Amino acid sequence: MMDTHTIRTLMEINTLQSLGAVQTQTEQNNTSPSLFNTLLEEMLGGTSITDSLSSVSSTLLGNLNTIESLRYDGKNGVFEPSSLSAILSAAQQSSAVPMKNTSIGDDSYRDIISQAANKYNLPDKLISAVIKQESNFNNGVVSHAGAQGLMQLMPGTAKFLGVKDSFDPVQNVMGGAKYLRQMLNQFGGNIELALAAYNAGPGNVKKHDGIPPFKETQQYVKKVLGYFNA
Repeated sequence: MMDTHTIRTLMEINTLQSLGAVQTQTEQNNTSPSLFNTLLEEMLGGTSITDSLSSVSSTLLGNLNTIESLRYDGKNGVFEPSSLSAILSAAQQSSAVPMKNTSIGDDSYRDIISQAANKYNLPDKLISAVIKQESNFNNGVVSHAGAQGLMQLMPGTAKFLGVKDSFDPVQNVMGGAKYLRQMLNQFGGNIELALAAYNAGPGNVKKHDGIPPFKETQQYVKKVLGYFNA
């Protein structure tokens, strides 16, 4: 298997070939290889530059991180041949690890939402509205603060609610619905205050005797109610 130095050399040789193999019209019409190509093949031990670059594919598949370090990023000046770029793209696609259940619409979770709504005596549409605002039905999303899954449960809250895996849609929705019911009970069934508590915590709602004066929380309540009442 080729090492990084060899691959880098091949890429740089290919650059020289692209930039330095200037031939006259007569030479272009000649079927014999150019002197430049001949010299290159001698340097590569009789192997053509095309064949050498093609052989890089196995190395790419075995070590994508190493090859990524060779790619031109505006600083190291290493030329990336189109053939090598195609090989790398194919290798990256074949080795990509998809996220769990991402970008799925609410229809995919309708049964789970219905079960949670029945268990915690909540409107289906209210749970759906919270999920829409929290994650846009993206089960694999993680916020900058660390909230996870469909209903964006913080690790501590998830543990308190008995949720072991916040990326399990059933556990996440059941946990989020349970928490939403607790907030409704705590604030006398007031949906606005319950939503504010879901976003900013019940302590902040009590402290400010209403929806906290946080722009994020105020917009959150407005948007969720908009989805709920639509």
